[in-house]
Amino acid sequence: MRRYCIIGAGACGLPVVKRFAENGIAFDCFEAEGDVGGIWNLDSPHAVYGSTYLNSSRKLTRYLDFDFSEDWPVYASAAQAQDYLRAYAEEFGLYEHITFNTRVEKIERTGEGWLVTLQGETEPRPYDGVVVATGHHWHPSVPDYPGTFEGEVLHSHDVKSKGQLKGKRVLVVGAGNSAVDILDDAAHDGEAAIHSMRRTYYFFPKLLFGKPTDTVIDRLSRAPLPRKFMYGIYKLGMLVLIGSHGRYGLPKPDHDLFEAHPTASNTYLDHLVHGRVVAKPGVARMEGNRVYFTDDTSAEVDLLIWATGFSVHFPFMDDSYVLDEQGWSKLFIHTFHRDWDDFFAAGLFDPAEGGVWQIADYQARLIAAFITAQENDPARADWFRALKRTGKPDIGHGIKRQDTPWHRFEIHHLRFRRYMKRLLKKFGASARPAGDLRKMGESRQNAKSAGETLKLAS
Repeated sequence: MRRYCIIGAGACGLPVVKRFAENGIAFDCFEAEGDVGGIWNLDSPHAVYGSTYLNSSRKLTRYLDFDFSEDWPVYASAAQAQDYLRAYAEEFGLYEHITFNTRVEKIERTGEGWLVTLQGETEPRPYDGVVVATGHHWHPSVPDYPGTFEGEVLHSHDVKSKGQLKGKRVLVVGAGNSAVDILDDAAHDGEAAIHSMRRTYYFFPKLLFGKPTDTVIDRLSRAPLPRKFMYGIYKLGMLVLIGSHGRYGLPKPDHDLFEAHPTASNTYLDHLVHGRVVAKPGVARMEGNRVYFTDDTSAEVDLLIWATGFSVHFPFMDDSYVLDEQGWSKLFIHTFHRDWDDFFAAGLFDPAEGGVWQIADYQARLIAAFITAQENDPARADWFRALKRTGKPDIGHGIKRQDTPWHRFEIHHLRFRRYMKRLLKKFGASARPAGDLRKMGESRQNAKSAGETLKLAS
């Protein structure tokens, strides 16, 4: 029987474990940390900032067959996200399929499959295929500016709690969701909160008309309207609800809406108009504890935080398995290798709206369907093999994107879902799991207990 190696038991690895187990696909899953969750395992060195909340709503985040607890807010906290993932793993018996505290050091393709080397083992293990589910929001990207800063320097990856900001003059460089989360705490607990952006982004409220913004966009995207007309509606809505950037002392963005990833925040613009956050342009140079900006102003800073995103990097394999020479994904729908039938990725994409976990569940179903077809349905396997070699489906916003690492993996949540549903139908697989949608309940406490027992055992 062919056997596969799943690398990672985070939010994107868990549905792969579940779908492989359901389909009778033999596998081993290795997780470097002592519990499930990946960046949502708050005991992991790669855990998200403690004050983080999901930027996607419950409806567009949850797995296809497991709902969030009914008494939870629309946007779950980091602790609740961890709780949900543990509950999912417990509900479907996934813990028993995962080997924890086991890091994959190297994977290498051979003529007969894959060799996987685990930490502490000298002999690699042979596998017939691999699924990379380690995520791509953990390898910090740090810019280089002239001069030397003598204060404290951290990447957002290393900021774990608001206690690190207390009483300090904090400068946050970058404009993503981590940046505004950190600025929110710095505005309340720091001595000063300063924000530097090379370019201005669009800042979305998390609610529109009392509904989660991502679900509103998802519903509007279903309307049979030309894209240009649809984006005109979005821009008009932004103008009515938010107004011009100049009203907040910000330059106009140098790109159109959705050409760069918008930032979801209800607090950032409020902090600007109340003076709790001071906006600055890009950094020009640094000297001692003073940072100079491109508008010839400067600020004394105690703590400099690079909220400048992450580089897509895989320390256990050749990056060219996934990336081309320009750093763009070579994979078909960010999931399947174009030429190899034994290499897959889960979670290697960034939705401009909506959540990652739900899309990863669809990915897991498709991967399992293709593997099963290779064994039992050669005609369907051949059809898909030809498709993935050259296919370029419309899974984005259909407009020009900024050529930055942040945007090279961006997808449109609804279009990606729809395309994967069509592929599943072609495979003869349902896009919906059998059985009713399960809800968090008693399993939530059981999952906590399972996680605590696991840590004691390790």
